[in-house]
Parts: sequence; C-alpha cells; structure tokens
Amino acid sequence: MAITGKPHRPDAAVDVDALINRGGSPGGAPPEEAPGKTSSTILLRLPPDLLEQVDAILKARPVKLPRHTWILEAIHEKLSREGSR
Repeated sequence: MAITGKPHRPDAAVDVDALINRGGSPGGAPPEEAPGKTSSTILLRLPPDLLEQVDAILKARPVKLPRHTWILEAIHEKLSREGSR
C-alpha cells in the first residue's frame, strides 16, 4: 500500500487569512450582549501590601479558596453590614 502526501490546497491560506481578519471575541459574545447576563467584569486595583495580606490569609487556610471567591465573600459581608443600618 502506497502512502501519499496530503493534497495541496492553494486557497487554504486565503481562508485562514479571512478568518483571522474577521476577528471576534475568544469567549463568544461580550458580557454586555450576552443573554441572561449574571456578572460584570471590573478592574480592581489593590496596593501590593494589601494583596500580600489577602494572599497570606488564603495560604494559611486549611481548605484552599481562590482569591476571587474570598474577595466576593468580603464584599458580601461588607454589604450585609452596611445594609443593616
């Protein structure tokens, strides 16, 4: 049985270029256009020493917790305290 090479398609490069030039978002629709949107993306700037404190607390926990989850819990706790006034 003879083994032959893959057939050459000269138009394949054009298709790839068209796809690349079309662009788009890697995650699908942007959050503001997604149906049933349940969260928003924000940029949070923290001083390095504050972030080090958070990371130290997280590292000392017996059960690992993502930093994102810990920050969400902290926000919920603050909102419940502020809302109970």
